Amino acid sequence: MASIYPVNKFKSSIYPNLSTNPAIPTEVFADAEVAGEGYALVTSMIAANKTDTPRQISLIIEKGGSSTAFLLYNVIIPANTAFELIQGNKFILKSTDRLLSYTDTDSGAAGVVDATVSYVVHIPPTA
Repeated sequence: MASIYPVNKFKSSIYPNLSTNPAIPTEVFADAEVAGEGYALVTSMIAANKTDTPRQISLIIEKGGSSTAFLLYNVIIPANTAFELIQGNKFILKSTDRLLSYTDTDSGAAGVVDATVSYVVHIPPTA
């Protein structure tokens, strides 16, 4: 149904067991409603370390499918804690952008960090 007004939808997504392989990071943002002139405003990202050992996490933004940059690089998450990686500062993701994340591994222990991403999807008017 077409709308003459823009729509903003508040959402969150969970990503259990982030990748421990920097060559194959976990995509921590995907939303089919971000299309055309729409966009997502990422408001928060929380990572939970489920181990008794500090873990390192990296977060990469990929713009337009080609250029990438680290938003975080090897940031330490203390043992058995949750850590808010993104707070206060917000950023925009368009339909061709991706947000990727991976963690370090210790003695082959994979899947020890979970992530939650909160965001607002802006859908422009269609009429």
